Amino acid sequence: MSHPEERIRRFTARHIIHHAVMLVCFAGLVATGLPQRYAAQTWAKGLVLVFGGVERTRAIHHFLGTVMALQLVWHLIEALWFHFVRRFEMPMLPLINDIRDFYQQVRFNLGLVAEPPQMERYTFAEKIEYLALVWGTVLMVMTGIILLFPVRFASLMAGEWIIAAKAAHGGEALLAFLSILTWHAYFVHVRHWNTSIVNGLLEEEAYVEEHPLELQRIRRGEVQSPAPISKWRLTVFVAAAAAVVGAVLLLLAWLRGRGIAIPTITAFRFG
Repeated sequence: MSHPEERIRRFTARHIIHHAVMLVCFAGLVATGLPQRYAAQTWAKGLVLVFGGVERTRAIHHFLGTVMALQLVWHLIEALWFHFVRRFEMPMLPLINDIRDFYQQVRFNLGLVAEPPQMERYTFAEKIEYLALVWGTVLMVMTGIILLFPVRFASLMAGEWIIAAKAAHGGEALLAFLSILTWHAYFVHVRHWNTSIVNGLLEEEAYVEEHPLELQRIRRGEVQSPAPISKWRLTVFVAAAAAVVGAVLLLLAWLRGRGIAIPTITAFRFG
């Protein structure tokens, strides 16, 4: 028998901080980005005034976008460290089992089988959402940099690409916002009120329902331990991390002094 009051550690402080930073950045970027996309709408004009005007709204948007870009770089370096150097598994990546779980879940939802799939630390739905987050963040960062320095990039690519970057940036932002309002909100606030990414703990009852295979491993004491750090793996990691940081610094040096997005034209009257 499960004990609903019992809670089991699911996330560490590292996961909680990552999520908190992403939450603040995403909410702020949506609040400052959508009013720019729909600038002619009354609600957008009102929201821009709340932030102190167009220029301040853009400045906040650029700052939060920079923080999100840095978090993406940090996440990639961190993933390389834990997977390659410490040799932890990467449970967020899809496996062949996820296809079988999806098929089993569809059959269960249709009433064709009596039992839902038995899933591990992350369900196939959570993995899809994670991949969408990574892909969406990469796309938003790339297109955001182009839009932040349009004149600089105009010297490297046709103007149509900058227009395409603007369309992709706005479209992906709207898609991400709607996805959070529907998909993510349903799974963590409607289907089951899940606060594990806030306090790190998940009720045993929810564990039994959503992640029974991981719970079984926890009960058996089968918790993966980090592997000893080998010299060659550490060397490769340092080289790869240095390459990533170096690429970021080179990009910043290339963009330095080029000015950001074209300033807003101030309205004026004739006569």
